[in-house]
Amino acid sequence: MNTAESVSKGCFAYKGKKKVAKPIDYFPVKDNTGKQRHEVCQEMWENVDTEIQILQSNLNSKIFEELLSFVESSHKGVGRKTLVKEIPTAALITGVNTPDHAVMFNNMVSLMKERVTPHIATLRSKDCPALKNILSKTICQLTQRPDLGLDDEDDELIQTVLKKNSPCTMSTLVNWYQDMYSSGKSSPKKRRSRSGSVDDIDYKPTLVIVLEDMESFSPNVLQDFITICSNYIEELPIVLVFGIATSVSAVHRLLSNCVSSLLCMEKFQAPPSSDYLTQVINQILFTSTHPFRLGPKVFHLLLDLFLYHDFSVINFVKGLQFCMLDHYYSNPLAHLCCPESDISSTVKKLHEADLEKIRLLTSFSKYVSFTTNHNGFKLSAFVIHKLFWRRCVDSCSSEEKVTFKDNKSMKTKVTELLQGLHDYHKSFFPLMNLLHVLVCRLPRHPLGKQLRELYSICIECSLTDSDGYKEAFDLLRMLSKEEMINLLTQGIKHITEYNLPHEINTIPSQIETYLQRLTLLNAETEHVPEEEPEIETENLIIPKKTDLHNLRKTLQKMEKQKKRLTPYEKLRNETLDFLHLLFQKYLKCPTSLPLYELLYYNSVSIIKHHINAAPRSAIQRALSTPHQYLQCKCCEGDPNSILPTMPDVCIVYKLHLECGQLINLYDWLQAFMTVVTSEDEENDAKSKKPDQILQARFIRAVSELQFLGFIKPTKRKTDHVARLTWGGC
Repeated sequence: MNTAESVSKGCFAYKGKKKVAKPIDYFPVKDNTGKQRHEVCQEMWENVDTEIQILQSNLNSKIFEELLSFVESSHKGVGRKTLVKEIPTAALITGVNTPDHAVMFNNMVSLMKERVTPHIATLRSKDCPALKNILSKTICQLTQRPDLGLDDEDDELIQTVLKKNSPCTMSTLVNWYQDMYSSGKSSPKKRRSRSGSVDDIDYKPTLVIVLEDMESFSPNVLQDFITICSNYIEELPIVLVFGIATSVSAVHRLLSNCVSSLLCMEKFQAPPSSDYLTQVINQILFTSTHPFRLGPKVFHLLLDLFLYHDFSVINFVKGLQFCMLDHYYSNPLAHLCCPESDISSTVKKLHEADLEKIRLLTSFSKYVSFTTNHNGFKLSAFVIHKLFWRRCVDSCSSEEKVTFKDNKSMKTKVTELLQGLHDYHKSFFPLMNLLHVLVCRLPRHPLGKQLRELYSICIECSLTDSDGYKEAFDLLRMLSKEEMINLLTQGIKHITEYNLPHEINTIPSQIETYLQRLTLLNAETEHVPEEEPEIETENLIIPKKTDLHNLRKTLQKMEKQKKRLTPYEKLRNETLDFLHLLFQKYLKCPTSLPLYELLYYNSVSIIKHHINAAPRSAIQRALSTPHQYLQCKCCEGDPNSILPTMPDVCIVYKLHLECGQLINLYDWLQAFMTVVTSEDEENDAKSKKPDQILQARFIRAVSELQFLGFIKPTKRKTDHVARLTWGGC
């Protein structure tokens, strides 16, 4: 009998192939533009993210170069047998923006591994509570097999690695390093360096130990670790890199004098996060390359979160990404927020329903109202009902009716308006930069010090009608000739850095003309008033009887007529009037343009809810109505009732709402047991074991409630806790 054959027959079930959901599967069936919006959003964000990464690498390149040269030269030309056992230490001042530190250290470590040494250990305070942990983490990371780039004949040189049972001590690290890089065990071959040159095989790279958050380490653990490293500095070329958020004085505050004297420390200052944010905003948001824009309220909120919370550029970028995602997700017409080259092809694919949504946009309704001769409707009426739209269109001329009613003509009009928005941004940002150069150094800074402050004013209201703009131009009319020439020279330099469109490409030459006229102005006649014909002042004679108001007006007119301007003052006023007309024409508020809703995202309430949410209300809602989060029917019921099927922390929370400022733990426990055992009362008298389990559950629930910040221990009364919050969800 064949033993491979079984007497019994079986039926085996095999799981079917698991279906992997694709992004397209999540789009609603009725949403015609969901897939298109998703593709445009991905393309837009990839472009923005790539530019942000390039900016970050360029910003830190200088400090990284200095740090790498320090690490590379720290043990060159130093004798092994030295009396002073100082450890080369780089104190990297990173700033208080702790969320950004991880990315910066990752970039630094990857660059250091590529160009200096493959042996780098990165330590964090949360992973190193004791000396044993810090030693084990250091040795395990340093002894990983390096990529030395040796010849095939020298592969035996790097086969010696630590055994799993080897103790994690510095002696073990010394033995490993000597086995790896001992000159006696190596052949006189040559090695290929990373730069392509040929070096001697006697290659002994440094061992770099990076402490990302040096201030958070335990002082005793840190002192012991530095002392141990100092004792082995003759055998191991160790270099320490301290990540310090505040200042170098933190090192002397944590370490004693005898330990800090073992460090040969050099300070490196990383660029502040505010500079990084300024570059991100100026070179990414303030360009016409990317069509997506932040509205005034959202822009202010993201800036406030950066300036008054964490100084984290990464969190600002995440907020920007969320704004972009929500814009393309919530706005059914957001696929029109696309590159300028794709406008025509995207508009051609619009359906009749999409065109109807465009007709009902507030900005487009306002645009239609301005193109008609009918003035009998308010702007809000266009949004309330389609009837007002039809009545407004009926009041147009026959040619305009065809444009707004016919879908083909409507698509042509939408293409024209979207192209106008892109042209507006091409002219807006160069002239905004020009205005910023003129006003950024004025006293009291009426339009702000930073370019982003001026941008906030531009997108929030009409710039030329604002008080800050009027005050700035009043101050500009008081500048001297040298100051005026200097400002115009800087303005020409900044505006020529842009790729100016055809409409404004003559502005630099026009400003240059005014600059030449100012330069050639004769110094002798600069302050000499020009002779003017005598002004008849018969009508300005002060009457014998008059009131103060008329007297004041008459005197002001007389003073205005008597004052004679110098040639420089006339030329200065002429130059500023020319600039004022430019700013008035090209620095319009974007909310006054048709179809601005397609490019600008201003849903500040959604951003506050997701990014700057209030955790207490969410926690209270979860504890009061757990069925909404757990999606279970056993916890569903009256919000004021307490069910035994609810989680223990929810029961304890609802019971604590019935108490006063001080809560008796015993009474609280009895109430908890009463609620939990209401369905199993017959088990109460059988044994004491269930009581112990219930007590443990109660203690855990109370601890969780204390962790959430609802209660705290108190010494005012024995066996009591104090309540910290008042009012339920």
